[in-house]
Amino acid sequence: MAIVGYDNWEVFAAECRPPLTTVDLNLQQLGATAVQHLFRALRGEKTSGVVRQPGRLVIRESTGPAPRTAAP
Repeated sequence: MAIVGYDNWEVFAAECRPPLTTVDLNLQQLGATAVQHLFRALRGEKTSGVVRQPGRLVIRESTGPAPRTAAP
């Protein structure tokens, strides 16, 4: 079984046993981009309705390759 979390909250993910693999959305950058778009909209500028921001998979011990043999 593999388990993956979301947001890469270090306080939780790294302290789990086993440490939790997570998707890091870079919330700081996401917030900065949202504020930039908000200010553009307030100035009357046209903004894109969709903004894509890549995430990053932080691999820890909660995921890994499947075992070579099935467990009994």
